Amino acid sequence: MDGYGNGHFDFLLRILKDIMQTLLWLFLIPFLAAILMIIMPRGSGKFLKGIAFLFSLLPLGILLYHHANLNGSSVQLPWLHPLSIEFYLHVDSLSLLFLYLTAIIIPIAILSAWDALSFPRTFYALVLILQGLLIGFFTARDLALFTIFWEGMLIPLYFIINLWGGAQRQSAALKFLIYMIAGSVLMVLAVLALYFSSATSGMGTFNLDALAKITSHISYTPWLCAVFLLAFSVKTPLFPFHAWLPDAYCQASTPGTILLSSLLSKAGIYGILRISYGLFPLIMQKWNPWLLGFAIAGVFYGGLAAWRQKDFKRLIAYSSLSHVNFILAGLFIWNQASQSGAILQALNHGLTIAGLFLVIGWLEERLGTTSMLETSGLAKYFPHLCWITMIFVLSSVALPGTNNFIGELLILFGLFSKNPWLAGFLGLTVILSVIYMLRFMQKVYFENPTQLKQIWSDVRGKEFMIVFPLIALILWIGLYPEPVLKQIESISHISALTEPQETQ
Repeated sequence: MDGYGNGHFDFLLRILKDIMQTLLWLFLIPFLAAILMIIMPRGSGKFLKGIAFLFSLLPLGILLYHHANLNGSSVQLPWLHPLSIEFYLHVDSLSLLFLYLTAIIIPIAILSAWDALSFPRTFYALVLILQGLLIGFFTARDLALFTIFWEGMLIPLYFIINLWGGAQRQSAALKFLIYMIAGSVLMVLAVLALYFSSATSGMGTFNLDALAKITSHISYTPWLCAVFLLAFSVKTPLFPFHAWLPDAYCQASTPGTILLSSLLSKAGIYGILRISYGLFPLIMQKWNPWLLGFAIAGVFYGGLAAWRQKDFKRLIAYSSLSHVNFILAGLFIWNQASQSGAILQALNHGLTIAGLFLVIGWLEERLGTTSMLETSGLAKYFPHLCWITMIFVLSSVALPGTNNFIGELLILFGLFSKNPWLAGFLGLTVILSVIYMLRFMQKVYFENPTQLKQIWSDVRGKEFMIVFPLIALILWIGLYPEPVLKQIESISHISALTEPQETQ
C-alpha cells in the first residue's frame, strides 16, 4: 500500500513539475489572453488593440528571457491514455526558429488592424488563439496532438478572412477552407495507420520519435508519405496546389494576409521538415527530383503571374507564391547548404512578406483601391511610405546586405553543386523578381503623379514603430547571419545530411 501511495505521489509530483515548466506557460498564455479578451468589458478599439498587443508580446518575452534554457525543454503529460495520446511538447533548434517567427509576427499583425475594427474583442481573441495553436504545432511531438493543432489553425483563420475581409471575403474564405480540408482529410487516416502499424510491433504510439524508428518497416510507407506531403503542399502551397492563395490573400484584411503569408505557409514548410523528412527520409530522397521540378515550376509561375498583375495586392500575393516555392526548391535539394538556406529563407520570407503586406495595407487604406491603373507617382504624396516600401522591395529581390540574399545564395549554391545548369535556370527567377517588383515601384511611386481625390497624410510615428522591428531584422540577418545559421546547422537532420543513401 505504501508503495502504491508513493507511486501516485511521485506521479503527481512529475505532473506538477511539468505544469511549472516555462514551455507549458509559453503555450498557455495566448489561450488565457484570448479568454481575457472575450470577458473584458467593452472598450475603444485602440484600448483593446493595446491590451491584445501586450498579451501577444508575452511569448516573445519568454523566448528571449529563457532562450538559453528553452532549447531541449519538454512537457510530457498524460492526456488520453486509452488512445496512447500524450500532451507532449518539445523544443529543439528547428521549432525554436519558428517560435521566434510566430512571436514576432503576431504582435505586428495585431498592430496592423484598423482602430475602428468591428467586433475587436472577437478578432483579437482569434489572433491570440491562433498564436497558441502555432506554438503548440511547432512544439508538438505527439502525432495526434500535431494533427489537432494542424487542423485547429483553420478555424481562426477562416473567421478572420470571412468576417473582416473584402467584398468577396465569404467565397474566398470558403475556398480556403475547402482546399485546406481536402488537402488534409486523408491525413487523419494516415495518422491512424501509423498508430496501428506501431501496435503490431509493440505498444501503439503517436510519439514521433518512436514512429521514426518503425516507418521504414511498413510496406505502404510511400502512400503514407504521399498523404502527409499532400496536406503540407496545399497549406504552403506547392505548385500546383495554390488555387486558394490569390483570393484568400487579396480578400483578407491586412492582419489576415500577414498571418496567412508569414505564418500559415511556414506551418506547411515545418510539416515537411518535421514529418516528411523526419518519418520518411528515404522516400523523400527518392522523390526529391520530382518535387524539385514542381517547386521550380511554381517559382516561374508565381513570378510570371505577378508580372502580369494590375492590382498591387494581387501582385504581392503571387510574388509570395513564387518565393515560397523557391524555399521548397531548397528543401527538395538533398544538400546541407541548400536545406540550411531554405530554412533561413523561410524565416526571411516571413519577415519580408509581412512588411510588404503592411505597406500594401497602408496604401489601400489611404487610396481606397489596390489598382495600379488608378495610382502613380505616390512618392510625391507619401515620401516616407515610399522609402519604407523600397526597403521591403529590395529585401524581396535579395539585394546584397538584406536578409533574402543569404538564403537564396545558399539555395543556389547547393543546387549548383548538384546541377549547374538547373541552378542557372532557377537563378533566372531572381531576375524575374527584380523585374516585377521594380515595375511595381516605378508604376506606383515614381511615374508622373496623378492628382489624388483626397490628400492623405504620410506614415506617422506609430507606423514607423510597427515596421522598425522588421527592417532591423532584415538588415541584421543580411549583414550578420551567423547566429541564425549556427542555430540552423544544429538541427539534427541538417547537421547529419549527406549524399542520398541507397534504399534497402
